Amino acid sequence: MAKNYISLQGKFYLSEIANGVAGAMRHIGNVPEFELEITTDQVEHTESTSGQRTTDFVLTKTTGVNFSGQLEEVDDANLQYILSGMKSDVASDTVTDQALGAVKVGEEIKLNGYSLTAVAFTAGSTAIDESKYELDAVFGTVIFKESIAEPVTATYTTGAVSHTTIASDFNKEYELFFKGINTATGNNMAVRLWRTKKSPETTFPLIHEELGQFEISGQALSDVSKGSDETLGLYGHVVTIPKA
Repeated sequence: MAKNYISLQGKFYLSEIANGVAGAMRHIGNVPEFELEITTDQVEHTESTSGQRTTDFVLTKTTGVNFSGQLEEVDDANLQYILSGMKSDVASDTVTDQALGAVKVGEEIKLNGYSLTAVAFTAGSTAIDESKYELDAVFGTVIFKESIAEPVTATYTTGAVSHTTIASDFNKEYELFFKGINTATGNNMAVRLWRTKKSPETTFPLIHEELGQFEISGQALSDVSKGSDETLGLYGHVVTIPKA
């Protein structure tokens, strides 16, 4: 008799839900770990007739489905998902006479932009020679090589960048779909969760010795409109697809 072992690999997709409708599926890249957890809140009844005080009935009051996993690919959409953030594009801008005040030798100052061009500094009305400071134009920082008591101003043009905010968007829901293959049997397996909501709790390592992995977790929410069809499931379902 064949053994029904299971060893899954596969692809995960998210579809953002808007006005109750799931949009186009988006492959979220390599996912080395992902698991579902079913939770319950139960009330146990103890009988008092046998003298043994045995449990003779269990009432399941509530159920829940949680998920947790790891993402490895961090494109713009995944970054928003991991950080529960919102992405915005910031256009190039020209900044004129930003006040830096008096500067001290060796102090690093952050200017208001990135990928800077046409950078110039003045002390009062006198231009400061490039030899007197060290500019990191990519990150928009400057270190002056000597102290300048007279108020310093900066003029520059910023480059176009994108910003992703942190912990600012907690309301998005996604349908989750998994295209899997059981490498132990060759059968395919699909998992579909109608509504998922990611927890804002996560970790986002900023230093890596190897490739970064980013933790995600959340819960599946029920879709009561599916309750009339027992094949769909309130939370979703697992589909076993035999080999052709």
